[in-house]
Amino acid sequence: MTHRFPGNAAIVAGVFCLSAPFLPQAAQAQDANPGQITTPGYVPLPTLVVTANRTPLPIERLGASVTVIPAEEIQNYGTKSLADVLRGTPGLNFTESGGPGSLSNVSLRGSTPGQTLVLIDGIRVGDASSTDGALDFGALSAVDIDRIEIVRGPQSALYGSDAMGGVINVLTRKGERAMRRSVQVEAGSYGTISATGAVSGATDKVSYAFSLTGFHSDGFSRYGYRIGRITSTLTQPLENDKTDKFAGSARVTFTPSDSFSVDVGLTRFADFARFDNPGAFMPADKDTRFNKGRQFVTTAFVRANFDPFGGVLKNSLTIYSSLIERFNRLEQSCFDTFFNSYNCDTTFRSRRLGVEYQGTANLGTYGQFIFGAKSERETASTRENWLQAPYTVSMPFWGTQVTNSVFAQHSITLLDRLDLTLGGRIDAIDNKTVFPTWRATAAYRIEETGTRLRVSAGTGAHAASLYQRFSIYGLPSLRPEQNFSYEAGIDQTLLDGRVKASVTLFDSWYRNLIDFNPAANFFIGQYYNVGHARIRGVEASIDAVIVPDTWRARATFTGMTAVDEDKQIGLLRRPRQQGSLSLIYTGIPNLEVEGRIYAASTRTDVSNDFPYGRVTLPQYGRADLRASYKFNDYITAYARLENITNARYQEIRDYGVTGRAIYAGLKVTW
Repeated sequence: MTHRFPGNAAIVAGVFCLSAPFLPQAAQAQDANPGQITTPGYVPLPTLVVTANRTPLPIERLGASVTVIPAEEIQNYGTKSLADVLRGTPGLNFTESGGPGSLSNVSLRGSTPGQTLVLIDGIRVGDASSTDGALDFGALSAVDIDRIEIVRGPQSALYGSDAMGGVINVLTRKGERAMRRSVQVEAGSYGTISATGAVSGATDKVSYAFSLTGFHSDGFSRYGYRIGRITSTLTQPLENDKTDKFAGSARVTFTPSDSFSVDVGLTRFADFARFDNPGAFMPADKDTRFNKGRQFVTTAFVRANFDPFGGVLKNSLTIYSSLIERFNRLEQSCFDTFFNSYNCDTTFRSRRLGVEYQGTANLGTYGQFIFGAKSERETASTRENWLQAPYTVSMPFWGTQVTNSVFAQHSITLLDRLDLTLGGRIDAIDNKTVFPTWRATAAYRIEETGTRLRVSAGTGAHAASLYQRFSIYGLPSLRPEQNFSYEAGIDQTLLDGRVKASVTLFDSWYRNLIDFNPAANFFIGQYYNVGHARIRGVEASIDAVIVPDTWRARATFTGMTAVDEDKQIGLLRRPRQQGSLSLIYTGIPNLEVEGRIYAASTRTDVSNDFPYGRVTLPQYGRADLRASYKFNDYITAYARLENITNARYQEIRDYGVTGRAIYAGLKVTW
């Protein structure tokens, strides 16, 4: 099939901007207010966003689609999993394979998890040893996070490989003012208990923030839990799969002068969990207490910022590293050529080491020019041992590559209303595979009516993972996956800011998608470039103050069509519609109560049993309730009731989800 990029993107965007006021009012959390960010928790935020343009800019000047989730929202929903905080974000798809600590994937606008770039304090943390380089969100915990910035649409012109669907940037807290200490404890259903401690502060020249968190859950069976089709055939109860998670972060900034500072950051996540294997060959191996996994995710950076010319030319030099280590023990789940089963241990290791320079030139009335260069070395290895006395078989894989990049972006404001950006980037892998990307955005502000019109277009790329290139199934010559996308949106504020609505339409074309051919490479199987896909849809949200100081409401909606254009079938695990609805009550001083509903339409998955065909997962709705009460400036109590109606549903075929569950906690700050 010949891949075609549209030539009429600007015309479509212009028509949409004229017709948008007549479309349903809704959109991204941040886009709902042209002058101020609003979020799922309705907590006002600073108007500066870093990720969208690689420099702090007011949100009303951004042409990209951005959502910002603040610390308060993360504390309300992130005690079990950081991914839980992201639920309900427009354009975001989240799947979890059986409760906290399990493999959890997050993707934006119908892309795969590997096509969604994840950053921690601006440091790329994808797993180079996984199949498509995606990060497992199940290993992460909400440890002293200041905010999460989500930018949708291709951002490879700013960040390089993986940013095809967008960027998720997790920003840890910096210390400020006098010393601040906090302790938070929580307990609840499924034998769950967690605790977090943090301390932060600042002096004239040094700021600091340190935190630790721990989490334990007895859990439930990841395979088959509350799935009638499975439990009705069992002769004995399913085994619970417990999880233990730990995390720590440290952030120190030294500022000896107004023109120079050094920022040092370290995060460490650890996840110890039992897991099931619905795809195991033998039924007894689908649910077992002996499959165990450990995962460690570590990031570290040193960033020097120097401004010798009083803001005319700001410079930043970052040295960073990320390390992901995974260890899996599977019982009776590996097979030789004669279908004899063995226990096996598998070790995965992914490391990135890089250096990046960025310059920001402020050109006055001529705008701002950002430029920079980056060099990053990735290594990945896998070692699989089949354990069957008296011998051990090892299947190693090791790969490495160096990516060198240069990038530039110019932004300018015309007539005090029109904000324009144009940028591009060139990435070269081992000085052989070269791929350019670009991005252009525009935002027009009509302050008299509280309106902001947005349009953007750009290309993205996702380089083949080291596993796809160098494993036994790999093909070193794989080309990067690529896409072109454009979007148009409108943000509208009404009734003196009481209603904030927004809507965005987007359309994306994908090519060179990497697929797996099981009959290639002497029937071992091999990855190859073949696929084309088209993903298009609408993202919407609306925030409204129903009764001032008493009732607020928010709704989000994502409608999307994702099609494999070669096979003319829908892409897996992409619901056509999903959304959320929240209602918040604050009519009693110091009390806040929120009810929230999530819903998703049917979606396609793959059966784990013969004949292994495509299956349809039913639509579902889930309701949660949260309440918090602030006794004074130091003590806050809270509680959550999850899945109030005890809904039975599956996000991934044969993997269970929580039943009705209650959690309560106490936070003390001084």
